[in-house]
Amino acid sequence: MDNLNLTPIFKNISLKQAYRGDFAILYKEGIPLEELQKFREICEMGDMSIRKAYDFLSVADPLFTYIYGAGSYEDGERVFYYPFAKGVEIPEGTKMVRGPLGTQISKWHHESLSQHVALAAANLVDAGINRQMAVALAVLHDVGKKYTTSTNKRGEISFYGHARVGAFIAAHWLARWLRPMDWRMAHTIVAVIYAHMDAHELWALTEDPRTHAPVDYHSDFRKELLGFCEGDEEWTEDIMNLIDVFQECDEGVA
Repeated sequence: MDNLNLTPIFKNISLKQAYRGDFAILYKEGIPLEELQKFREICEMGDMSIRKAYDFLSVADPLFTYIYGAGSYEDGERVFYYPFAKGVEIPEGTKMVRGPLGTQISKWHHESLSQHVALAAANLVDAGINRQMAVALAVLHDVGKKYTTSTNKRGEISFYGHARVGAFIAAHWLARWLRPMDWRMAHTIVAVIYAHMDAHELWALTEDPRTHAPVDYHSDFRKELLGFCEGDEEWTEDIMNLIDVFQECDEGVA
């Protein structure tokens, strides 16, 4: 079974491109037209709100079913098979992961996606983050998991690229439902969502895992973020600090 998810499409999407939400970029990256149309419909849902976005995490919407199929019912629960990630060499005997929408079987999370979002929101508030910011970040940060779910070579659920997909969707939704929120706050939320997995996985590295060349992904992203923040050093540093706080809250540490 081929995985039609959005992971490879978003691999090279920059922070600015995610914030602009330009669908032409996705077409250039090779997204099939039918998938692009369904993705666009998700981004342009006009009646979204924080509450509806939270509920949306547990809904098998048209794009989700286009990617994963209709699923089947087991003991009254809708269950899906999650295909293997493209390009992953699968060890003999490893099976696809089966589970309901929002399954999270990984080293990071064992709760459902909806449960995780609620926990992340509580952690952010406890860490002193403004409640509006905390709830928006928590609800939006993993929405991209719906369209990037796959089985990795260890027979676990993976969500490669979900942060960039989520940032793209969030930029569209924020422009529609959070009109009292100023553009600066929307920029901040999208930037944190975009970078939250890089902070988990890349920023501590000192060499490229494949080439072993020296790298400094943390500094590279800070430079990208500074351009995104129009050269505002203080704002850039505030976002970098918020990403650090968010990382701890996302892991359940805070």
